[in-house]
Amino acid sequence: MTACICCGVEMKPHQTGIKDWEYGVPWNSELVKCPGCGLVAHQPAIRADQIDSLYPGNYLAHSSASRKRGIYGYLKSVFGNLSALVVAKYLPRSGTCLEVGCGNGQFLKILAALRDDIRVIGVDVKDTKIEDVPRFTFHHGQLEELSLPSGCTDVVYCSNLIEHVCNPLIFLNECHRILKPHGIIYGVTPDHLSLDRYIFGKYWGGYHYPRHTFVFDHDNIIRILKKAGFMEPTVRGGYSFWYTSFANRLFKLPGTKSRGFAFAAITAVFAPVDYLINVFQCHGSMTFVARKQP
Repeated sequence: MTACICCGVEMKPHQTGIKDWEYGVPWNSELVKCPGCGLVAHQPAIRADQIDSLYPGNYLAHSSASRKRGIYGYLKSVFGNLSALVVAKYLPRSGTCLEVGCGNGQFLKILAALRDDIRVIGVDVKDTKIEDVPRFTFHHGQLEELSLPSGCTDVVYCSNLIEHVCNPLIFLNECHRILKPHGIIYGVTPDHLSLDRYIFGKYWGGYHYPRHTFVFDHDNIIRILKKAGFMEPTVRGGYSFWYTSFANRLFKLPGTKSRGFAFAAITAVFAPVDYLINVFQCHGSMTFVARKQP
């Protein structure tokens, strides 16, 4: 077993019998967990040169499907607008926001429309040929391998991304390097201590196997942010993975199917549950924010 990248403790077996329920990508690894901090990872570890092979051609975040009109597209737009409003508050006048894992560019398009004074940068392992985002620069590849200039951005935005990289500590160190003094990292990632993970086990949508190379919880995400040099980290909970977890359990390859009404209905039904749980404990898709030291 390998040592935990966060606290150095030897990882222990955690979850067997898991596979890619969503897209059917063939993969053979065991999920292991750190008994010290609770971080979940793959054994054997996923290498940087394997990352691209985890994403099928019809992967939703890289396709135009999530930007089409319809219930799912509308909800994505609503969530994107809400996130953009929050992120925009961290951007100074004529500032720069860099999104790692920009996919089809939907978020950056919303943000650029909201703030016509800013510049936006996208990074992704897939080149989706984004052409409709103003004041936009795209970099194809993994952030850790691009050697972007130090201090080149005011905000690093990484929604559902840190759990996709081959080494989150190296990733966070690079985010810290490219941020300007007092710059902000704003991210979203699944919380392994969420109620739905205990209910669904290996079918939990937050595992997103094999694409989620690491899975954090609301304690160890703060620990690894501090280890990478960030200060004042905060974490809050959000909506959970009810739809994906149900779909993984009930349907064959649900990631290849339209989400539409089922996604909206399940999200609406469980919204009060998520809200109530988050009153007492961080749960669901958690948001973390931290600042680079001056």
